[in-house]
Amino acid sequence: VFVGDIGDRGPNVPACIDVVTWLAASSRALFVPGNHDNKLMRHLRGRRVTVRYGLERTLEQLDALEPALREDLVERFLKLMSSSPPYYLLDRRRLVVAHGGLREGMIGKVSDRIARFALYGDTIGRTLESGLPERRDWAATYRGRQLIVYGHTPAPEPVLRNNTLNVDQGCVFGGRLTALRYPEMEVVQVAARQQYAPWPGRPHGAPSPGGTP
Repeated sequence: VFVGDIGDRGPNVPACIDVVTWLAASSRALFVPGNHDNKLMRHLRGRRVTVRYGLERTLEQLDALEPALREDLVERFLKLMSSSPPYYLLDRRRLVVAHGGLREGMIGKVSDRIARFALYGDTIGRTLESGLPERRDWAATYRGRQLIVYGHTPAPEPVLRNNTLNVDQGCVFGGRLTALRYPEMEVVQVAARQQYAPWPGRPHGAPSPGGTP
């Protein structure tokens, strides 16, 4: 199950889109959209968006493809986005997968507000000096029985906290790519080959601490 944000900042976004769309189309994987995926979708559909935070790199890489290949990849990506829910409720309602997280009272429900929370987390309408939106730590007050696995905001380590687990360890920023084997609750990580982009909000764009697992 992919937790979203398969584009932007990385060295080969088209390859990521190709793998994820193929796995999803062949029923070998599930996918919940991230905010970066949502922004790319809106741009491709002709909506006006601000091209920054890595979107410019994604568009450059897509535009460098042969026209027929680009058209096919864009078509598959848009189909994936239109068919993917804002979050998944799996394993007889024991497991929730959402890109930005979910509050206990939102589980099992769907609305525009809930879909936005699943994409962006608990934003409060202010912007930090880094240019990123300021967010409340929704996981700090979560008390639900369902395990929520999410990403969105890179964290140094995948720490189980209040029955939530953030599996974004900033691989593209020189951290690690993380997967959770469920229901075994086994964390599997692969260290990034290099730092592809500066870590947002960290001094001098330093990568995540912790080293290679």
